[in-house]
Amino acid sequence: MQLEQVQSFASREEAGRKLAQRLAKYSNTGNTIVLALPNGGVPVGAEIAEFLQKPFDILLVEKIIAPGSDGAPLGALTGGGVRMLNSAMIDRLHLSKPEVNSAVLDGSMRLARREKRCRGKKAAIEIADRTVILIDDGTAPCEVIRAAVRLLRRQHAERVIVALPVVCHDTASDLRMEADQVVTLAEPEYSGVAGNWFEQFPMTTDADVRRLLSGISSTVCVAN
Repeated sequence: MQLEQVQSFASREEAGRKLAQRLAKYSNTGNTIVLALPNGGVPVGAEIAEFLQKPFDILLVEKIIAPGSDGAPLGALTGGGVRMLNSAMIDRLHLSKPEVNSAVLDGSMRLARREKRCRGKKAAIEIADRTVILIDDGTAPCEVIRAAVRLLRRQHAERVIVALPVVCHDTASDLRMEADQVVTLAEPEYSGVAGNWFEQFPMTTDADVRRLLSGISSTVCVAN
């Protein structure tokens, strides 16, 4: 299914404004927040949060990596110590409890460093009982977005809406099995490299993330 013919977006910001139009109905729901996956999802999410006049924050997802492996994932974690583990992978690798705990600790330390770089002193928004609109620019792998949705469920999000500018149809179908809704601007059979859909696709730095978080939080009341 291709929702509309999109040659390219001028920027992430333009993609965010177009996505915001599709999400307009959520401007009338009082318990909605907008979360973006850093770093590239943040400029997209900032536009959406501003349009909807909703609280804006980031959601960092860090892999838990098996010790002594070539990057085999044991699960994922996010802020506040919320985590999920793949018990089948742990059994397959014959990992002991101390080894798993060590892998979780390593992941937690990486996450804490990223939180400090991207968030600064901004406190995280409460997730429980909220409708969460989860944003990315299309660069995050499907498994990362899937993990993000599951981690939000563990934080008792009421609903999870995933919004992406462009994503291949198969990925969108996979995500619809996880999220309550997936909102896109186009779903081609093959989306290729995400940057190909943007005329301007500069790297989003940690400083950019902090600036955008500060800018939105200063204009939108987090108690909305």
